Amino acid sequence: MPPAYIHFLLIPHPSENQILMLSDETGQRLPHFETAEPHYWQTVAPVTQKVSEHLGIRLATLRCMKTEFANDNITLFYAIDGSLIPADWQPPQGMTWVEQDAVGELPPEQKAVVEEWFQWKADVDAIRTEWYRPGWFAKTTAWIEQQFDERGILLTVPIEQVRSWERSAILRAQTSFGTIYFKALPGMFRHEAPLVKWLAYNDPELFPKPILVDGWRRWLLMPDYGSQTLESVTEIERWEAALRRFAELQISLSVRINELIGLGCPDRRLYTLSSAIEPLLMSSAGSLSGSGLKLTDEELEQLRARIPEFQQACSALGNYGIPASLEHGDFWAGQVVVNGDKTVFIDWSDSSISHPFFSLYFLNDADAKLPDAPNVRERLRDAYLQPWRAYEPLDKLIEAFDLAMLLAPLHHALIYQRHILPQMQVQWEMNNMIAFYLRSLLPK
Repeated sequence: MPPAYIHFLLIPHPSENQILMLSDETGQRLPHFETAEPHYWQTVAPVTQKVSEHLGIRLATLRCMKTEFANDNITLFYAIDGSLIPADWQPPQGMTWVEQDAVGELPPEQKAVVEEWFQWKADVDAIRTEWYRPGWFAKTTAWIEQQFDERGILLTVPIEQVRSWERSAILRAQTSFGTIYFKALPGMFRHEAPLVKWLAYNDPELFPKPILVDGWRRWLLMPDYGSQTLESVTEIERWEAALRRFAELQISLSVRINELIGLGCPDRRLYTLSSAIEPLLMSSAGSLSGSGLKLTDEELEQLRARIPEFQQACSALGNYGIPASLEHGDFWAGQVVVNGDKTVFIDWSDSSISHPFFSLYFLNDADAKLPDAPNVRERLRDAYLQPWRAYEPLDKLIEAFDLAMLLAPLHHALIYQRHILPQMQVQWEMNNMIAFYLRSLLPK
């Protein structure tokens, strides 16, 4: 049987220090609903839709507070924006407002999350992620509607949430000019907004022009690039064409890295990786582990024994004539939109100036997406490497590619250790990523 997705909702009173509870003769519990339809925890659209329908008012979801995996079920706790609840609204039958000091009857797992939520809610000014604050959704949708009014764009349905996590907030608007997306970025990804604008100006075929870029707020209004990604494409020829185009893009950008750095793209070229490998792997197993994925001391010792190997690989990779360029940082099939014979590469939050081949680490999953095609990884690798033959013959490119695939997990782990996680308040959302990448280097 597929797992059940159980959603518990933390819905605050709009003005009092109270929370909405289900109450009956069996006691109190959080409002909840269950579905068999899977979704990523950061995809809040189904949560917002369900709670709005049930309570009869249009609400918004702030964030996921916690996820639990037990008994083949997935339990998720979501904080709702209570500031959108009208002052005269009355709870449905069976629900009541409960004071903070009266939640002791809750089951222990629910009580712990509610207590954490009350603490989190008590100091709104300490919440660095703007979209995790009550009232942000209302102010932001009003700003979007103002931008539409100034451009003669008409909304056809109310703006809806798509995603909310510390990495970004994404909203969707259905308009007279088609679907338009809004994206808000945290400070750690501030370079994405000017980068997207710059890429669209320099290569409009691969990067459709944004409607608006607010670099100070780190906000983007973007047209719909298309709904189909490589993840749903089963023809390997389409994948090959997309990877050739991606390589051509990186080659064209390799002579403009100073401009990209000027836009704020982090500089993570090979020499920085080589010097960072030992400090990374000499960290404690606990500091490299996440809430759900642990590295053992024994596993870390295996990795430490290979520090000279990794450093030598950096040196060897640098000896090939492949220039540094824009490395995507999170390049997987879902980030490649295909629309007819056109390809659009999206979501450049994790991008940096580094070895371009690191982006192709996602090929590790490609054979699962294309089960009917023979030699998937080799074919896609060779398609990507074809444009790079201007720099090295194919046999040398394959050698360099193999070295890059060895080093790519270290490159990505360092991005999380040094750049992303230190700037996150809600670290459970992404703190498994360092261990995920490092464990991929261990023998299977």
